[in-house]
Amino acid sequence: MLTWAILVAALAQSPAQQASKLVDIGVELSNRGRFQEAGDKFVQALALDPNLAEAHYLLGLVRQHDGRFEAALQSFLAALKINPRYGAAQVRLCELDTAAARTRETGYDHALASCRRAAALVPKDPEPHFHIGWNLTQIGDHSAAIHEYQATLKLDPKFPRVQYELARTYSDMNDVDRAIPLLKKVVAAEAANSNAKFLLGSAYVKSGDCGAALPWLQTGSENAQKYYLLARCFQKMNRMEEAATAMARVKEFRQGADARMQAKYLAAHAHQKAQAGDLEEAIAGYKAALDLVPDPTIRIDLAVALLKKGESEEVLRLLEGDTGPLARYQTALALTKLSRTEEARTTLDGLVRASPRFVEAWYHFGVVLIALGRNEEAEQAFRTAVQLRPDEPAMRVAWAEALEKLGRRDEAAEQRKLTARPPK
Repeated sequence: MLTWAILVAALAQSPAQQASKLVDIGVELSNRGRFQEAGDKFVQALALDPNLAEAHYLLGLVRQHDGRFEAALQSFLAALKINPRYGAAQVRLCELDTAAARTRETGYDHALASCRRAAALVPKDPEPHFHIGWNLTQIGDHSAAIHEYQATLKLDPKFPRVQYELARTYSDMNDVDRAIPLLKKVVAAEAANSNAKFLLGSAYVKSGDCGAALPWLQTGSENAQKYYLLARCFQKMNRMEEAATAMARVKEFRQGADARMQAKYLAAHAHQKAQAGDLEEAIAGYKAALDLVPDPTIRIDLAVALLKKGESEEVLRLLEGDTGPLARYQTALALTKLSRTEEARTTLDGLVRASPRFVEAWYHFGVVLIALGRNEEAEQAFRTAVQLRPDEPAMRVAWAEALEKLGRRDEAAEQRKLTARPPK
């Protein structure tokens, strides 16, 4: 009798109440480290109540944890559209906007505005102040950056990286009297921080103390400036042979840096051409970049462009012998386009065994298995893809279609319900 009463009560719940309950379950799963299962609950909650800001925010956290930063950003924006004063969502947006500015080396003003909104909404959270400080250093406002780093320390003296960034800012201002003590604290706490060691060495050089600078420079991060400063110190100490060796290393680094910089420029230009649909120009640009630097990421970008152009045979030649997961995935796509379906299946089977969290590989594995008529295996592959990425509607649709092929129509209908109003 009690069980029946509970069932009746559950059925009597409104969609909003059911959604709230699903969010609670998702939070509990997250607390136990079961993030994909939690994400599935948040997707179910949003299917019932797409205006549930908390579910958008929590799904964003799952996406961010999974490394899908653009999708996470969309979730946080959705939460803020529903509730513009959702401080936690704005803090995460600040973090992602700053990360994007760091990667693209532009957009600092946009990130600053995002983080200032976060600081206004959650004034006791040190993180927005830290990101504000970092963005301010990029636009050259060092005094304001120092103020923000000090605010971060006041709110949380142990906030990660703040002492390093504050010391770096002092060093950029040539204020070595403040930079050196801070950097000593950083290297004492983080023995493996080679960037801090380099900065400490360069600060000692600025102060005129080459004797103190040498051990820090020698163990600091590798770059041309390190060897230039070493050469200066060796010359000052009349160690001319070591100075000459250090200057030779400067030339090596500069030549390599020039090649990498040129390759980066060519690859970025090629990427723009690929996005615009100009595959001929994109392919030429990627090939020119690879001639300068054998970068595996550029090789993959080239493979993607070649596949879009229909040059599958060339993709196989380009990636022959490359055992990296992305290369094997592109190889499988090329084999599929060439109707070498069984070879594609074998490649993907090995790939998902070696990289069981490679979602796209599981999805394409399912597609290939469907083409081979192996519907039960395909259903399992699509199921795994959805479990790993529960917020991807296309994967749920494919899973539903596989379920229908197996006559499991009720299960298929349930999955289609979750794709009817996909969360943005």
